Amino acid sequence: MKKSIKAALYSTLIFPGAGLWWLKHYWLAASFILPALVICAYVLRETMATAYLLSDKIADGSLPLDVMALSRAVEQSVQQLTLELSDAIWLFILCWGLSVVVSYLLGNQQEQVGR
Repeated sequence: MKKSIKAALYSTLIFPGAGLWWLKHYWLAASFILPALVICAYVLRETMATAYLLSDKIADGSLPLDVMALSRAVEQSVQQLTLELSDAIWLFILCWGLSVVVSYLLGNQQEQVGR
């Protein structure tokens, strides 16, 4: 398999920057890996905070143990969280996409030099 394809697949299927790491462009890989990790940690933190908030409402009785009420509360929380995190999610997708393109181009460049 060509280096360019393999690098792009690594960055696509594993994590942003994985293909660049495989191509031994460590600093460039880190420029994709670190922001992606920060975004993932931020999204996870905000998601967990929302889950804890819902569980606290259930524990203190302000949210009844009714399936429909719980369903509505979770749906509203998810919608609000999605709106709040949309910029971070789009930034993550952009980081991932750029990582795939750069991995492919650098892999292709290495193939051309190797000929």
